[in-house]
Amino acid sequence: MSLKGNRSQVSRTVSAGIVSISSGELHTLTTCNCEIAVLPVELLFELQSPYFQKNDNTITVHNHEGGYSVFCDGKVEAGRETYTIRNYIERSNKLNGHADYKDYRETLLTKPIVLFTKARKTNQESPRDKAFAVIVNTRHPNIRAEIEKGMNNAITSVWGESYSLQFDFQRVIKQFFSTVNYDTDGDGLTISFEFKVDALFDISYLFGFSKRKSEVNGKVLNLFSANEEKRKKVKMFLDKISEPYIRRSSVPDRRMSLFSMGSIDEEVFNSVPPNMGPRMSLLESSHPPIAEELTS
Repeated sequence: MSLKGNRSQVSRTVSAGIVSISSGELHTLTTCNCEIAVLPVELLFELQSPYFQKNDNTITVHNHEGGYSVFCDGKVEAGRETYTIRNYIERSNKLNGHADYKDYRETLLTKPIVLFTKARKTNQESPRDKAFAVIVNTRHPNIRAEIEKGMNNAITSVWGESYSLQFDFQRVIKQFFSTVNYDTDGDGLTISFEFKVDALFDISYLFGFSKRKSEVNGKVLNLFSANEEKRKKVKMFLDKISEPYIRRSSVPDRRMSLFSMGSIDEEVFNSVPPNMGPRMSLLESSHPPIAEELTS
């Protein structure tokens, strides 16, 4: 979805912090210290295999209880392999009513978001692209506040007309990669939705006046790992961040929609291992992951 001609932008003017895997962040086994994390795609698939089931050249995302909300274009390349992703969410969505809007909002906030992008070493003579997973921890109060602020500001800036909103993670991830001698064009690091209302002639939307962009920033945790000790720390951390919510309240008369995933009222972490039963795709498609070992 093109956002040329945006009139307003929502962004948190915070410099991205870079945190190493060797720091004390992982020892606490809490997600409170992690806003955004980056690691090679193949490492995520390996350490979180219950949520990313591999079958030949297909990766099926399981997130019925716990896990991740994967936003992608349907494929990911890993090494020399191209994988089709099943049970993912399109990065650009059209919402047809307030129920869709509410459920899409909850989809963003109930589970960590996973995005895929490519980067290449800047100090190699013939660098080749490598796929990385970017985990956005929407449970972190700072990230959650940015997502909610972006959506709230978009609503209050329009008057009953159609509008679109894009969340952009490109700048903070580009800054991160530059500190570890990688370069990226930022593909795959935006998600967006379009909210359409029934209107005969929506001038503001037609001329791009109701298109909004929210730039999300945060502290980035480097989860690159090459040795077994660090990989164990990364796995424990990912196991914690992917735990399911315990929901203490619900809305029994809520109408189901494309994005229905349950209520997010008063969520807390669950220490019980999740049931890995597959859930129905929100917007199923196909995309491939990349498989190769990264040295830290």
